[in-house]
Amino acid sequence: MDSITGTYYGVLPPYVDTTLTLNADGTYLLIQSYNEKQNEQERLKGSFQVLDYNILMLVHPSSGEHTFYKVRDGNHIILIDSFGNDPQIEERKNYILRKER
Repeated sequence: MDSITGTYYGVLPPYVDTTLTLNADGTYLLIQSYNEKQNEQERLKGSFQVLDYNILMLVHPSSGEHTFYKVRDGNHIILIDSFGNDPQIEERKNYILRKER
């Protein structure tokens, strides 16, 4: 778990600045800033679980929804669908968050 903890950043479609911080205690903070809506920011806190060694499941307690990411390597995670499918190859680079610290 320690190897995946840290802060990840990227711009996910449709132009959403995304910062995801994974904490060693199994909690996360997800901050999404929507570029088309000035100054609109969503902050979600909750817990995450590691499934099958490389799938992260973020649990949003306020809605009960889940978001899934796949660990690509020590510095990158990619947003995937709830079935574990990666985005299409030509779009894949648009769904990656890079580890900042």
